[in-house]
Amino acid sequence: MRVVLYGAGQQGMSHLLTLRAVLEGRREIESVTAVVRSTQNYAHLEDIEVAAAGSARAEEATAAAGLVICTTTARQPLFDAQLINPCAVVVAVGSHEPDARELPEALLGRSTVVVEDIATALRECGDVVMAIAEGELSAQQLLTMARAVREPELLRGNGPVVFKSSGMAWEDLVLAGAAASVEAASD
Repeated sequence: MRVVLYGAGQQGMSHLLTLRAVLEGRREIESVTAVVRSTQNYAHLEDIEVAAAGSARAEEATAAAGLVICTTTARQPLFDAQLINPCAVVVAVGSHEPDARELPEALLGRSTVVVEDIATALRECGDVVMAIAEGELSAQQLLTMARAVREPELLRGNGPVVFKSSGMAWEDLVLAGAAASVEAASD
């Protein structure tokens, strides 16, 4: 699996370590590309390619990724929705305000969108709030994490799976395991 990590700060690196622990012995990570604003700040990273945000390399890596993890404080989408492969899983854990988002609304519109709690997502998750306001998504389309774990077949739709976290890290881990199982089953 190819992984792209938007944001390589403490939260991003912690998610990468967790992903590696969850997948150990189950699935190989072929490559990791960290997309960051300033590449010189991350020259010390080992076994991780670093690409500048908005660069052709960042776009290529994003388009090839099976898993995209967004751990930024972005207020605007980090990438174009069309870059995301229809079989990819996107995990957005960075922004937690109704007027901030990491993901473009068009991506949510063509994805299965998983949230921890629908009421919380409608109140706090700008990615979801703005996609609904722009007519790309409806609250009825949201899938709770509990339901996704109980009924993993719901994650095997005709497009990407997006998990929008509202900040409960233990639930991120559960979904990462479920997503890895779904991707392994589709290979």
